[in-house]
Amino acid sequence: MKIEKDATKKWISALEKCKENGININLSRSAIFRAQKPRRERTKVTLLKLEKYVKDNENIIIPGKVLGTGKITKKFNISAIEYSESSLQKLQEAGCKIVDIESMMKNNNVRIIV
Repeated sequence: MKIEKDATKKWISALEKCKENGININLSRSAIFRAQKPRRERTKVTLLKLEKYVKDNENIIIPGKVLGTGKITKKFNISAIEYSESSLQKLQEAGCKIVDIESMMKNNNVRIIV
């Protein structure tokens, strides 16, 4: 449980740095708000939902956990607080890039999926 808290703290602090530096301010603010919720109230996104709503080569952040239900056929960049083992494996098999939040926020074209 301590590992998850550390990952969340790192994610939030990286977003706060981006906000202070004027990088994607509104997006950072929204992601910080959602990531600070208790773990049980945070967003849980399935691969099925990602397949439905994400386009190829898109940059996606998820202020919660990615679950492995479904299949992925598209390639995109993704950053999330947590990944289930099956979702991580399926994302890597599909050719998706798992990116840290700081690198992701430098892009201009980033969306939050909740």
